[in-house]
Amino acid sequence: MRGRNLSYNLYPFSFKEFLSARGFEIKKFYSSNEQSILNNMLLEYIQFGGYPEVVIYPSERDKILRDIFDTAIYKDVIERNKIRNTKVMKLLIRALLSSNEFSANKFYNFLKSQGMKVSKNIIYKYAEYLSDAFFVYFLRKYSPSYKKSEQSLPKVYFIDNGLLTVNGVNDKGKLLENLVFLELVRREKDISYYQNSLKEEVDFVIKEGKVVKQLIQVSYDISEFMTLDRELRILIKAGEEFNCKNLLLVTMHDETEKTIKGRKIKVLPLWKWLLEY
Repeated sequence: MRGRNLSYNLYPFSFKEFLSARGFEIKKFYSSNEQSILNNMLLEYIQFGGYPEVVIYPSERDKILRDIFDTAIYKDVIERNKIRNTKVMKLLIRALLSSNEFSANKFYNFLKSQGMKVSKNIIYKYAEYLSDAFFVYFLRKYSPSYKKSEQSLPKVYFIDNGLLTVNGVNDKGKLLENLVFLELVRREKDISYYQNSLKEEVDFVIKEGKVVKQLIQVSYDISEFMTLDRELRILIKAGEEFNCKNLLLVTMHDETEKTIKGRKIKVLPLWKWLLEY
């Protein structure tokens, strides 16, 4: 009889682990000074992520992140899978860094326009290599049909925000959304995203079996009425469609509760959501 194999997924530090590594005490209430320190640490965590070496040696973080990025590509992906066409792989990674979604067709057409002949099967295989190395995640659209979900255009997320930052990605909304996604993965949630016929999206649909248990929208800044109205309206519409009452809007700073059409939407600042679990 073969022995049993137990596998564990190890991720970069969560925000709790980040604070612990920095010696910051997590508690229920904070003084104004402690809250200020916490906010500054959160900004650092959003920008540079949670790789232990980066957290422990912040003065060297750019070099460390670049080394991690290069190692993940060359050793964990290129060397491991014996990839010969490294140029296509590098172009694919660049495309994923600059995109919210992954379209093999668009990337194939781009390569074709550059005079590069690569089959779509190779593109799919390279994307799979990146996913297998836990370098990127491809999040599928929610659908009751497994086939339709698998055929949907996936959204792209990276294993750590620091890898985005070191490659010039500084969009605050993208970094915030990537961080929320990683935390949901760390919490072992069954995640997808939702898009209706009007192309309105809910960032994260949390399921248990076939039942939608929670809908989460992420928005860095909701200070403008139009932004807040849009995010709340989409959550309400999706909540009605899926008969889901657990609606959450994660923002950078705001905390409140809204009731619309008899449905409550909790608005939480990122730091509180990260520490509540």
